[in-house]
Amino acid sequence: MMINVRPMTEQDIPAGATAQAEAFGWNPESMIQRYADNPTYTWRDAWVVEEDGEIGAAALAVPRTWWFGGASYAVSAIAAVGVRPVARRRGYASQMMRGIVRADHEAGRPFSLLFPFQHGYYRRLGYATVGLTHFYRVPVSRIHDHPEQRRRIRAARETDHQAIYDLHRQSLLGGLGGLERTARQWTARWTKTDEHWVVYDHDGLQGYLAYQPIENEISVREIIATTREAERGLWSFLAAQIEQHTAVTYHAPTDKPLWSIFREPLMHEAANRGFVLHDIAALTAGLMARLVDVPAAFARRTFPAEIGGTIVIDLRDSVLEANTGTFQIRFENGHAEITPTTDSATASCDIVTLSQLFCGVLRAADARWYGQITGDDATVALLERAFGGVTPFIHPADYF
Repeated sequence: MMINVRPMTEQDIPAGATAQAEAFGWNPESMIQRYADNPTYTWRDAWVVEEDGEIGAAALAVPRTWWFGGASYAVSAIAAVGVRPVARRRGYASQMMRGIVRADHEAGRPFSLLFPFQHGYYRRLGYATVGLTHFYRVPVSRIHDHPEQRRRIRAARETDHQAIYDLHRQSLLGGLGGLERTARQWTARWTKTDEHWVVYDHDGLQGYLAYQPIENEISVREIIATTREAERGLWSFLAAQIEQHTAVTYHAPTDKPLWSIFREPLMHEAANRGFVLHDIAALTAGLMARLVDVPAAFARRTFPAEIGGTIVIDLRDSVLEANTGTFQIRFENGHAEITPTTDSATASCDIVTLSQLFCGVLRAADARWYGQITGDDATVALLERAFGGVTPFIHPADYF
C-alpha cells in the first residue's frame, strides 16, 4: 500500500472536504464553500494523505506573517487537521504534519504555529506550548468607571478604518504582536454582524475595542490602546454596560496585570481554592509554536545590544534532520548567528525546549532545574539574558 502526503489539488476538493467534515462534524458542502470564500485560506493551502487512491486525511497549512518581540516571521498556521473515522490509527495525521513541517523547512519558514486538540500529541512532533493567557471572566460591576475617559469613546466609523489599521500595525511592531491581516481579512471583520467596534478619540484615535455580546456577557475579541487614558476609557466603556451584561470575558497576555484594575480581584462566580483563596483568572494554554528553520529564526530576531558571547548546543529534532546536530550560537551587536560546528557542546536540549526558550515562556534556569536542558552556568546565564522579555500573544479574534 502506497501512502502519499502531498498538497491538495483541485480534483481533491470534494474528498478533502469530506475528510475534514467527517472528522469535525461539519457539512462537506459548507467546507467546499469555505475553500472558495474564506478570507484567510483556499484549497491551495490544504494538504492531504492519499492511500491507494483514497483521501483519508486533510489539513490546512496557511502562510501567515507572525509578529513577536518586534520581529516578523513567515509561518504556516496549521488548522483543521482531520482524519476520516475509517482511517484512524494509521498514522495519517502525524505523517501529514511531518510532510508539512518538512515543506516549511524547504521554504525557509522560521516557525510553524497551531492551536492543538492535544498538546502532548503535537509535542511529539516538535511543537512547544508558548501561548499562555490569563482568562478573565469579570463581573461588570467590579470594573472601574472613569467618566472623563469614557466620554471619549464612540462607535467606530468607516472613516476610522485606516487609523485602526495603523493602531493594529503599531501593536504588531512594538506591542503585543500577533498575526498580520490582509485587506480581505479586514473586510471580513468589518462586515461581521455579531462584532461591534468602539474607539477612543481624543485629538485622534488612541485605541479601539472589538467585542461580541454573547447572551448576558461581553467577549472582548481585541483591545489595543496606545495611551493609558485610552486603556482606561475602553475598560470604562465596558463598565458602563452593567444594565445589559453581567460579566466581561477576555484572554489577556499573562504580563498584563488586569486584576489590579478591578474593584475586587475575583472572577465572576469565582471558585474557592481552599482557605480564603479564590480565582482571579484562569491560566490557559493555547498556541503552540515550533522552530522550523532555526538559523532563519535567529537571524530575524534582534537581541539586547549588550549581550555577547558564544554557546554550543547539541540539538535534537525528531522530524527535521537539519535541526539535529551540534550548533554554535554567537551573539554580537544585537544579532545572533547559528552555524554547525564540531566543537564540544556546552548545552543540550530538544527543539521543543529551544522553541520555548526562544519564545520567552521558559527560563533557561528553570529548564535546567526540570531536566529539559543540560548546560554549564555560563551557557544558562547567557540564554537567560538573551531570551527574556515579551511572550507570544494572538488576539482572540485571530484564533485559527
